Amino acid sequence: MRKYLKAIPLALALACVGSGIAQAASLDDILSGVQVDGKVRAYRFTRQFTPNVSPHNDVNAFSLAGILNMHTDQAADGWGFGASAFTAQSLGLNVHNPDSTLMGTKNQITAVGQLYLQYRQPLWMVRAGDQELSTPWMSGSDSRVLPATYQAVLLQINPIDHLHVYALRETAWKSRTSSNYFQNNLYYQSTWGGDDSHGGQPYTIGGTTPETAQKSSGTLAIGADYKANGLNARLWYYDFYRFANTYYGEATYTYKTGSGFDPFIGIQGLKQNLSYTDSFFGQYSAAPNGVAGDVNSQVLGAKIGVNVPHGQIFVAYDKVDYKANDFGGGVIISPFTANYATDPLWTTSMIRGLVELGPGNAVKVKGTYKLFDNHLRLMAAWARYQTHFKGNSTNTYGDITWFFGGAYKGLSLRDRIEVAHGALANGHNINTFVYNRVMAEYDF
Repeated sequence: MRKYLKAIPLALALACVGSGIAQAASLDDILSGVQVDGKVRAYRFTRQFTPNVSPHNDVNAFSLAGILNMHTDQAADGWGFGASAFTAQSLGLNVHNPDSTLMGTKNQITAVGQLYLQYRQPLWMVRAGDQELSTPWMSGSDSRVLPATYQAVLLQINPIDHLHVYALRETAWKSRTSSNYFQNNLYYQSTWGGDDSHGGQPYTIGGTTPETAQKSSGTLAIGADYKANGLNARLWYYDFYRFANTYYGEATYTYKTGSGFDPFIGIQGLKQNLSYTDSFFGQYSAAPNGVAGDVNSQVLGAKIGVNVPHGQIFVAYDKVDYKANDFGGGVIISPFTANYATDPLWTTSMIRGLVELGPGNAVKVKGTYKLFDNHLRLMAAWARYQTHFKGNSTNTYGDITWFFGGAYKGLSLRDRIEVAHGALANGHNINTFVYNRVMAEYDF
């Protein structure tokens, strides 16, 4: 059955191309709808440890990055395309103990981030090529200077108002610190196959994957989202081939009071499974937390909060079941967010979450408020993690952003800081871990 599922997105893409041949358009028609936009981002990144001793030494890094996009949503009888040039430059400033998670160990990254062809009709769209994705467990993970992108075929169907259905087949990806696309993910060694990625190595593997590991077979995903009448819901299935079969859903309902104070409540859940003998881990890696067995992860979560004039506050809770006889004790398998802390769990912090820390529970309180006609945005959060293998820890977060207007519209200045107390994802205990990210960005 799986081999037929793998072929579905490709067959759909070929069918679209075939139908479009009869409506062949001129190059002038295609180029008539082209838009050009992008961003420039300067990023200062520091990590400070107390005590400041090996292997936890203070590190820092700087990068000046730019993204130039050329794209069209629809032109020439439905045909369109997109292309993006990525670059990141250290300007020779990362010479003393640099943090490699910002832009790797090289002084520059230059890459074609996106290069895709698409065909769009009122009820559906198909896109094939290098592209940024925005699904719950496969996204741009844009928390540094460049986003992650994917080689994929994406089909979107809009059967009724407010409902979108997706089919996705991914075959390779480019991490946020890589210059090229590779058939790997975050569970491979960062240098696998000549990859120059040093953008984060998940604790679940610890660098035990050999260079001889077989290339990744990619991912098949099918999902849907619905947003209307106060309900915002999405449901996804991912087959991360040889890593985990993943079922994920979330739903949030907001009660519109008409007063500006609108309460909301949400639930989320995840279920994963795969036989250990069939998995990538069973062949290539030591088991995380010293627990081998079948992949069998389960997450349940909830949140409650209120939207207020110019802001929001909520409390969230997630629980990853501990399973003594299953892989990693029930650890979540996340090939494209592990150690990036960009997963969709509501309790994930800037530094880490239950994907990185393993089985246990987490609670998070977060507030957002905007001032001065939305030019100033303030965010604050506090999270506590109680985990089976990594003990207890807390994260305290602050975030301030100023959005310019007038002639400087598109320019923003942002400072994010998070202070963690307790165990790191690799189990090492520290007194204090301070993450600081300062960014200036201009969107045009």
